[in-house]
Amino acid sequence: MGLLAYPAAAQDATPQPESDAIVVTASRTAQNGLDAPSPTQIIGDEVLDRQGSETIMDVLNQNPAFKATRSPNANATNLSSPGQATADLRGLGGQRTLVLVNGSRVVPFAPSANQSVPTTTDLNLIPTIMIDRVDVVTGGASALYGSDAVSGVVNLIMKTKYDGIDARVQTGISEQGDDRRFRVGFLAGTDFASGRGHAVFSVDYSDVEGVGSFYTRDWGRRGQLIVTDRNGPTNLLLAENVVNSLGAGGVIVSGPAALVGLTFNPDGSLRRFDYGNPIDGRVMVGGEGVSVNAQTTTVPGVERITVYGSLYFDVSDSLTAYAEGGWSKAQGDIRSAVLRLDRQVIRGDNAFLPVAVRAVLPETSSINISRIGFDIGNNQFRVTNETPHGTIGLKGELGDGWNWDAHASYGENYYRQRGSQVLITSNLNFAIDAVDQGRFLTGTPNGVIVCRAVAQSNPAAAGCQPLNLFGEGNSSAAAHDYIWGEPASDVDYTQLTAAANIVGDLFDLPAGPVRLAVGGEYRRETEKLTADPIAAANGYLGAGNAVPWSGAFSVKEAYVEATVPLFTGLSGNGAVRYADYSTAGGQTAWKAGAVWTPLVGLNLRVSRSRDIRASALNELFSPGSVLTNPLTLMVDGISKTNNIPQNATAGNVNVQPELADTWTAGIAYRGTGGLRGLGVSVDWYRIEINGAISNPTSAQIAALCNGGDQAFCSAFTYGPDPANPGQRIHTAFLSGTINLGSFMQEGIDATLQYDTTADFMGSGGRYGMSASGTYVLHSIVDTGTLGSVPIDHVGAMNPYTLGAIPTFRGDLTQTLSNDLGEASLQAMFISAGVQDVTFNVPGGQTINNNRVPATWYFNLTGKVWAGPDKRYEFFWAVHNLLDQDPRATPYFVLNAPVNGQYYDKIGRRYTAGVRIRL
Repeated sequence: MGLLAYPAAAQDATPQPESDAIVVTASRTAQNGLDAPSPTQIIGDEVLDRQGSETIMDVLNQNPAFKATRSPNANATNLSSPGQATADLRGLGGQRTLVLVNGSRVVPFAPSANQSVPTTTDLNLIPTIMIDRVDVVTGGASALYGSDAVSGVVNLIMKTKYDGIDARVQTGISEQGDDRRFRVGFLAGTDFASGRGHAVFSVDYSDVEGVGSFYTRDWGRRGQLIVTDRNGPTNLLLAENVVNSLGAGGVIVSGPAALVGLTFNPDGSLRRFDYGNPIDGRVMVGGEGVSVNAQTTTVPGVERITVYGSLYFDVSDSLTAYAEGGWSKAQGDIRSAVLRLDRQVIRGDNAFLPVAVRAVLPETSSINISRIGFDIGNNQFRVTNETPHGTIGLKGELGDGWNWDAHASYGENYYRQRGSQVLITSNLNFAIDAVDQGRFLTGTPNGVIVCRAVAQSNPAAAGCQPLNLFGEGNSSAAAHDYIWGEPASDVDYTQLTAAANIVGDLFDLPAGPVRLAVGGEYRRETEKLTADPIAAANGYLGAGNAVPWSGAFSVKEAYVEATVPLFTGLSGNGAVRYADYSTAGGQTAWKAGAVWTPLVGLNLRVSRSRDIRASALNELFSPGSVLTNPLTLMVDGISKTNNIPQNATAGNVNVQPELADTWTAGIAYRGTGGLRGLGVSVDWYRIEINGAISNPTSAQIAALCNGGDQAFCSAFTYGPDPANPGQRIHTAFLSGTINLGSFMQEGIDATLQYDTTADFMGSGGRYGMSASGTYVLHSIVDTGTLGSVPIDHVGAMNPYTLGAIPTFRGDLTQTLSNDLGEASLQAMFISAGVQDVTFNVPGGQTINNNRVPATWYFNLTGKVWAGPDKRYEFFWAVHNLLDQDPRATPYFVLNAPVNGQYYDKIGRRYTAGVRIRL
């Protein structure tokens, strides 16, 4: 069993004897997993089979050590990568978890707009059906594997030997009738040349529909959001029935007093708009209307296909040649925002103004209106992510216990973002300003309504079609076609790697041989972004912008690792790696640890490491892109919400690599004799990242500014507030890659596993139980700026705060099986917490309800076998068995009601399938 498997990975069969222990990823010199000082969890392929998982992401994110930072359930506001699925250990960001395939790097996914989206591996592109096991190293491993292995390593071990055919098909649907799922997988393998050769080939396809509007769910129809309440007992209010305040037909927000507060009916007549209370920018509690995001996607749909194969051939008894690789493609679709106008200027001679308004408004004057454009249509984005990749290599034996390997790999990632119904800022402005052509040119109306810029013969407005905003449903299809654009941006990312390693016994000590590993690696990565002219000029309103750029880096690395048996039962381990980056210069990572085995099956382990993460290409060279969205900020002590252009993605060539110091210490026990089948581990960890490379979002920067960190307030520009004469309001935001002060997370991981016979189940009866939990003691963010105060965000459940993470997450799976089938019940627990640890504390904002209740989720799965050697299999699963609603944890800046990183937004769903092995 190596080190203890994560709980859902309870084995179906009797654990292997110690002589068959697996060599795991945590060390190149350890003879087995128990000799490695870093905690390692092993997930077998039977876990994916049991749960009917389309991707490995589904299983990893159930592990309490992972956070589903980037997954379809969490990507409802992620327009640049709606289908992306990343591995994020400790919630420190997917860019700090290194993903390997068979010990080699994978070309990363690089979106055109990196707004809180890291350059890292997309797990959708991993061939699920080919996975043999997954090694998860939950400590720093940069000394062994280089940059990015800060919070740990996920090494996906593929099948290299398989004899026969494995075919499966499955389907699924939610209880609400959406989130339809379909998957078909095929795996075939054979030996050849009298067993000297091994070939394996697979195809894995899945299509997941996703979930549309959250109004299809009872929790969504409650309309919960956090709003500012300037006149209430608290300045923030977690409330239900929060709807947009903009008005589906348009609302006059300033102008002659007789007009202010009136809205336009579809026939152009006026009536008093039903405002709720309180009103907070674009939203309000109660009143008329629906949520700002009523028509947006709740869970993006994802379609994926992977083709993968490997060929291994024993050239001789001591030399094996191999080639492996494939092609993968994933597509994510999302329906996003509609037109949102806060204070749009309408001139008094606008030809679409109803007569009742013209009677009060002089032609030389103007009004301001708010408007939400449900009738104009939502932005639509489709992102495809395609990766061809391949590896060739040799490995062999040198004799006297020495082994070597060498490989070269090359991969490309093609990212394509295509949008539709995305508003072009200049066209929208031209179209809104409509005049009567005759009145404008001659003073005599002729009933022909045109864009003012066309009447002025402005060549930039060629083709302009006037837009009628006064009353829902009154704008023309021609006007829609004019104001809509189709943004297009492409990113081509390449990765070339060559590496060689040698490992063996250097010499003998009284307690055993000193084992040494030495290796080197060369890597070159390039990135090039291209975009359509409008996107390149930041000409789209809201999303779709991408400014072209290109960049490259190379790195040469060498490492050495040794395991030294100090005494019988006590061994030391150390490693050091030097990397020479073309961008960051020389960097050194190291690791030291020890393992003590005072009793058979009992291991005490400790490790200390210095790990690094060098800047990704976008963090160095990207000019960033502009996204226009509302943002709430405390300006001169007053909470203000304004729709402003925001660039949080600009690179910075002066940013330095981040350094991480990690301690782990723990105990692991694997039962023997009467305790055979029992496994227990408890590990303490502490990770401190100094000079953390980050592109904080505008919401995160606003939170730091609101918290009193004035250094971050300078990321905003300010101007007069047109709604409040004499006051200021924020008008734009620009922030690039920075080295924050530090992140520090400290916690305890624990696992418990037990597997035994269960005679009451009949022939082949077995009972398996596995549990794991992560208790986070601290999650401290220190911005490092003058006057800043470190804040411990453990227990914060919101999706927008750096360092926010539940105090405890746990996972328990119990399985009963016999020769005919098996059934498993999985329980997952998320502890109670708060919306934000800075609420309801001295100097912080106050809120009426800061508590987030504890949550349980249950999954029930099963299999039935038939035929010789379990050749035929019927499997089923019910996820979220009790149909638990997500907790109200709003991302109030983006009007998202729940945090999909932890809470399921789909509800109860069903999966069923069949599998045939030949």
